[in-house]
Amino acid sequence: MLRTLLRCCFLLVILPFSYSATAADFWQEDWVLPEYAEGNSLIIRPIKASDKARFFHSYMTSQKWLYDRLGWAWPSEKSTMEQNETMVNYHLEQANEHTAFTYLVIDKQDESIIGAVYMVPVAASREEKSGIPRSSYNAEVSWWLLESAVNDNLHNDFFALLTDWLEASWPWRQVLFPVSENNETALQLLESSSARSLGRDLDAKEKYFSYAISRK
Repeated sequence: MLRTLLRCCFLLVILPFSYSATAADFWQEDWVLPEYAEGNSLIIRPIKASDKARFFHSYMTSQKWLYDRLGWAWPSEKSTMEQNETMVNYHLEQANEHTAFTYLVIDKQDESIIGAVYMVPVAASREEKSGIPRSSYNAEVSWWLLESAVNDNLHNDFFALLTDWLEASWPWRQVLFPVSENNETALQLLESSSARSLGRDLDAKEKYFSYAISRK
């Protein structure tokens, strides 16, 4: 789903809280959207219009590294500020309409953007191609972190913060984690967690993990 959304963005330029979620619901209007999560070293917060330039320069510092690992055909070495602006505007529109949510990962030490988290409805292709029932999941969650952040072992802090946040603040019962087979860091995090492996899509070269959210 996320890969499709990113491609759509590319084509545009050239191209009171309730836990009563049913598994098929991505969002209900009476739910309260979690604002942010804060840990010892990181903050996860919504992307803003004022983040556009910093966001672009952040992921472009790890462009090839991310491109080789994410399997999203993004970010391209030919990515531009104009394409980035269109993409961020799209993310902001989605958040406003509650059709998808994009968050930034911030290093508290220097307030730099070191990654992003994407929460979107489960793609229809998951069921069609991989037999994953969409009705079993509220959302699929993907993320990226800069190479420098992974080298600094911030991926462990990030994943702990993300899963704690899902359990403490989000109304969902179960989410799907789709991960490229080339994304070794994300695979290691999921394989060592309570997430359950569902199998893989050989064509997309993706692995899928089911994560049941237990309330804290």
